[in-house]
Amino acid sequence: MLSRFISNKPLFILLLMLHVLIARNVFITVEPVETVEQRFAPPPGFKRLPVADNSFAAWLRKLPLLPQGQPVRDYRNRIFKKTGDSTVAAVAAYNIRGRKLEQCMDIIVRLRAEYLWRSGQKAVIRFPLPEGTDFRWTDWAGGLRPVFRGAHFQLQKSAGADSSYAAFEQYLNVLFEYSGTQAFYHYYPDIEPRRVQPGDFVVKKGKKGHAVLIVDMAADSAGNTVALIGQGDTPACQFYLLNYQTGNPWFPLEPAEQKALPLPIKKKMYWKGLRRFPGE
Repeated sequence: MLSRFISNKPLFILLLMLHVLIARNVFITVEPVETVEQRFAPPPGFKRLPVADNSFAAWLRKLPLLPQGQPVRDYRNRIFKKTGDSTVAAVAAYNIRGRKLEQCMDIIVRLRAEYLWRSGQKAVIRFPLPEGTDFRWTDWAGGLRPVFRGAHFQLQKSAGADSSYAAFEQYLNVLFEYSGTQAFYHYYPDIEPRRVQPGDFVVKKGKKGHAVLIVDMAADSAGNTVALIGQGDTPACQFYLLNYQTGNPWFPLEPAEQKALPLPIKKKMYWKGLRRFPGE
């Protein structure tokens, strides 16, 4: 079968180009595309919280989803969560193939970085390295590279300037390789649980850390709030929304520092780990 394609050179070249394009796309094109906002209406009596048009929260509401009933796949394209898994509400149409480094916090950072890139805010892309050094996309694009010396990272000029998307991918890969979940716990300021908003994330402290993302929120007239919460995992897998109960993805929020979020996962996530990306 392969020899037939290779012998037909125009067809073979077209298929090869298509494979390369798909491999480099971050989001999988699915027709018709259904977004978080379109698929998940708030519970009766609740309305989505107002958010700024160009905010991370507004961008997350437009996050494209795979058709209903899709399994969660890992970076090797193996099934990570089977179709019908009661803990999965939806799977983001996000290409994880070959992205071994994009685990729990990494995939949240990826979403944040893609938002900034696609919304024309490339100059403010920055994330912490493990000892707190600010690792900026503009530094990388200018040819600066992180080098660990003593107890800290230093940036030194060792490459030519390159502001392409391919260079952006390299920047993120180096970030994911060097940094980790705990950098965001220790070097991002605490957010009071009562101030939680869409786009915030919760980090678990410790060696077996984890992170989940507050994708969307809604409130009723009495001030009760609910949220859509999503995560990646280890090994690296597609980003997916969690179910609070079977058929119900909206989690009731009772933000108290000592109280765990009611998530259907083994790791306990506490509000004291609530963090926010700069500028939100």
